Amino acid sequence: MIVHRGCAIPDGLAYDVEGDLWVEFEGDIARMGLTDVAQTRMGKMVSIRFKKVGKRVLAGKSIATVESAKWVGPIHSPFDGEVIETNDAAFADDILIANRDPYVAGWISLVRPDDPETAPVGLLTDDAAVAAYKIRIDELKMSCIRCAD
Repeated sequence: MIVHRGCAIPDGLAYDVEGDLWVEFEGDIARMGLTDVAQTRMGKMVSIRFKKVGKRVLAGKSIATVESAKWVGPIHSPFDGEVIETNDAAFADDILIANRDPYVAGWISLVRPDDPETAPVGLLTDDAAVAAYKIRIDELKMSCIRCAD
């Protein structure tokens, strides 16, 4: 894992840097969540509305809508697919789970891409993701912090 200005950029994930979304491909399923940059920029999460399991999502359309201390808006899917699971139980238990642990416990949704072969296209990994995030973090002049109680 690389940490730049306090912002964690874990290895082994694919990133939609502009959307501040991480994706972990697990066979033909993609687990998605907000990055450390996203959770810092939005501040403490207040509520989240998930797309229902079984719903189809199109690239660029939302898998969930988040309301936070600083922001209200969608979390966009980077590819077409079907929502097969949401992490609503974890968020119901602790609304700040994505603020505290964005890459593990705070995942948002599992989506089955329509085309698992092309789903990663446009996402950045490894050195390319780290380089792009370093630039984004520096341009935003930010340092990441995690929420505490």
